[in-house]
Amino acid sequence: MPEFATTTGTIFYEVIEPSTSTGHPQTLTLLHNFMSTGRSAWGPLLEKLATRFRLLLPDLPGHGRSMGYPADFHHGEMAQQVAGLLAAENAIQGHLAGCSAGGMIAQWLVDQQLANPKSLTLISTTYSTDSTVVEGVQNLKPENFRAGRQWMAATAKLHDPYHYAGYYEAELLAKFRQLDRDTTIALPLDNIRAWQLPVCLIHGTEDEFFLPAIATRMAEALPNAELHLVADQPHALLFRQPWKVAELMLAFYQRIA
Repeated sequence: MPEFATTTGTIFYEVIEPSTSTGHPQTLTLLHNFMSTGRSAWGPLLEKLATRFRLLLPDLPGHGRSMGYPADFHHGEMAQQVAGLLAAENAIQGHLAGCSAGGMIAQWLVDQQLANPKSLTLISTTYSTDSTVVEGVQNLKPENFRAGRQWMAATAKLHDPYHYAGYYEAELLAKFRQLDRDTTIALPLDNIRAWQLPVCLIHGTEDEFFLPAIATRMAEALPNAELHLVADQPHALLFRQPWKVAELMLAFYQRIA
């Protein structure tokens, strides 16, 4: 599998060619959430998305098979490293999608003009984690995540085999507990109002980290956005109803084609 060298290590990634014959397939880059990997987050959607796109599927810096990461997993600096990968894979002007932290990194790419995507899809994410100015940002503690009791042990198996026993707990989990507005994202709404590209927002109505009011506020600020609130669903909607997310994404791409 290919790797891309960064200033702090290497990014492991996959390129999945489209399953249907097209002359010049567009690339869709898929960015996963914190403490996950490209395959574990997006795996159930890949077959459907590959009917339309060439897929670029990285493990974010320090995740899965990717080695090394910027200090404190700074999302803005991770965005710069991802931008280098996009340039190397001729995906700067492709489509872009991100879930949770992957959505924050995707927004960094757009806001800092590190990429010029044709569209942006944001799932279970926020434009800011600054709770003093953004109503609805909850405490980003892993204990607040509504998941099965064994989710941490299962998550460790995504990372430890490629690094060392205990890597997940010592690095990813420890750094996740320290994330704040300075290391994640805190965009002013005025920045978002300047974005002209089509944006698809997909969010659970019971999100325990980012209340749906955040997604609604983003949809109201963005000049060219559509909002899908999925009833009775908490955070990490990508894992809970991947079939629904795929359906909404493909319908979105069909509308903006």
